[in-house]
Amino acid sequence: MRISKKLIAYFFLPAIASCSREFEPIDYGKEACANCRMTIVDNRFAAEFIDKKGKVFKFDDLLCLKRYAAAHPDNIPDLVFIEDYLGKQNQPLDAIKAFYLQHEFFNSPMKGNYAAFGTLTETGRLKDSLAISPMTWNNLK
Repeated sequence: MRISKKLIAYFFLPAIASCSREFEPIDYGKEACANCRMTIVDNRFAAEFIDKKGKVFKFDDLLCLKRYAAAHPDNIPDLVFIEDYLGKQNQPLDAIKAFYLQHEFFNSPMKGNYAAFGTLTETGRLKDSLAISPMTWNNLK
């Protein structure tokens, strides 16, 4: 029995496409956080990770992402994205390359109070006025 190429493409291409390895836009006000199940509404703090299998997990706050990752050590993020606090980017930031400020001023949904910035320069006035030091992914608390 010979299976046609069209039949294979019909069944397997959607499966391959569903495991894309790029940011999947968050539908604000409709999608729930993978950790706390609250609706994701504030686009200044949302985060997303894609695991090694290509499954996408969306979060309302960086703190939720961190808690989820700690509770699921077997599900290792392969790609991690974070929204730009200043909203200057058309796409979310690569969370590994972003710079972070943490302060109660930011008042994020789950009180992680992390704000992400694309460059160290962009943290400038806020870092100075809040008297805090920027952090990188490797030294987040």
